[in-house]
Amino acid sequence: MVNQRAPVWPQRSQYTLGAHHVTYCWLWLLLVGLWGGCLWALPAGARPLPAGLFVSDEPLTVAVLPPDIADDVGGVTSEGLLAALEQALAREGLEVVPRAQVFAAVPAGRPLDFNPTCTAAQALGARVGSEGYVLVRLRRGERSLSDRQTIVGGTLHLFAVETRTGQLVASEHVDFIEGKEGFLPAVAAGIEAAAQRFASDWRRVRGQTPGMGCAAGGDGADEVLDLRDGVLPPGVTAPVPLVRARPEPTGLARAAGVTATVMVEVCVGRDGQVREVAVVRWAGYGLEAAVEKALRAVRFRPALRQGKPVAAWFVAAFNFRSSPADDR
Repeated sequence: MVNQRAPVWPQRSQYTLGAHHVTYCWLWLLLVGLWGGCLWALPAGARPLPAGLFVSDEPLTVAVLPPDIADDVGGVTSEGLLAALEQALAREGLEVVPRAQVFAAVPAGRPLDFNPTCTAAQALGARVGSEGYVLVRLRRGERSLSDRQTIVGGTLHLFAVETRTGQLVASEHVDFIEGKEGFLPAVAAGIEAAAQRFASDWRRVRGQTPGMGCAAGGDGADEVLDLRDGVLPPGVTAPVPLVRARPEPTGLARAAGVTATVMVEVCVGRDGQVREVAVVRWAGYGLEAAVEKALRAVRFRPALRQGKPVAAWFVAAFNFRSSPADDR
């Protein structure tokens, strides 16, 4: 018969506090609880921010750039579309740059780049003088239905860019079919939703500190080679994918017939895993996420220096070509 003995636990000194110490602890906990409750009773904007996060009280300035309109039917004016977008952004508490100031920096009719590098996007926002801006593209036309009826519709493409980083922070694509009321009523709800999302995302990134780091992987060594200029130092080989990354165009990109290039800076650790992906040329339509997903699914032979693995940054570019016919 096995003699089961109760386990002997290390003795803990649980009752060494005097009564006055216990009273002080309870009072301290009570005060902390009351202080937290008072904070949550305050309006959201009046609560103190977590340490390390800074959000400016200054109004966030944004601009709507001259739209790129392809209107096979006719009747949609830049002025009407701009006014609708500017008013929607203003209702979100954003300070909209006067149109005259925008047009002085970017005259109407000048082609805008919807597939820019982040450096070019930064320069454009700086020229306009805003913290963020919206690129607008409208494609509108007629379509015949099977019952020989004709409808007017299309897609309104909106891209929100942050000037500080040149990054695309959000995009909206509003598909519409017009009724008797016409174009603006058909897209009004989509414009309001886009303005809400853009305002939220601009404010979110405004409080962030841009930066780029790379965990080397392996045993924790932190040395990282910078091969982004394409020049290999003596004795160094660049990372090589064991299987080629093949990002697929998104349904949005196919539907819009997008032809674009997405360029990224990639950091591969010593273990061959992708550690960081930073977009340096964007196109929207979810293509940046498609590129990152494809890269992170691939294992690399890491960079080598004198035959030893080392983490490294390099640049990769992916070309997308699609047409609306691809979805048929």
